[in-house]
Amino acid sequence: MAWAGALSRHYGGSEAEAQRLRAGVEAWRRDLLAAVAENVRAAIDWDEGLAATLQVDLGAAGWSGLRLFAFYAEQTGLEMPDTVPALLELDPAWRAAADGKFANSRYGHLLACRVWLPGDVPVTLRAPMPDGSSAEIGSLAVLLDQLRFLNARTFQADAATVATWEQEPAPAGGDLLAAAQRGLAGMLRAAAFATGHRVPLLVVEP
Repeated sequence: MAWAGALSRHYGGSEAEAQRLRAGVEAWRRDLLAAVAENVRAAIDWDEGLAATLQVDLGAAGWSGLRLFAFYAEQTGLEMPDTVPALLELDPAWRAAADGKFANSRYGHLLACRVWLPGDVPVTLRAPMPDGSSAEIGSLAVLLDQLRFLNARTFQADAATVATWEQEPAPAGGDLLAAAQRGLAGMLRAAAFATGHRVPLLVVEP
């Protein structure tokens, strides 16, 4: 699932719980911003009190299918798999690139991250999240650019066609192309929403 909105609302669930957690999330945000350069700090700030949220169902394999497709779209010397593996780490080529944080990829913010913050920052960073987990964090503006670039270099689909892909089946272990299309359609919609409302975007895996 792709989730766009204030993080306190994601972690809180109910309105009352979100209000209770907001101070803690804002403290986490201050700590995160204090740890980055001043120009980065200004670029990735957001209003944690915003109510706008969006949830997008990516299907069981839409998220992993999208990333695997993007990875292989760059690997001209490798044959793209037909199906989505249960774990991307089972793919040796993916695993080797992941160890290097996809440093040489034109889709680095898509491949390496599961959290994106508002702003246009070229680098990613690994940091603890408010719930205690750790995540690679990227830039929302860069993610949206990379999603659009991926479509332009591969499917070359217009907006109307992309919208229909949210109905594509994306079962675990299913067809890679359909899963990638489902994931791309959902992530484009979620990233556009998050950009327009200037709120964080994260992917929540089951």
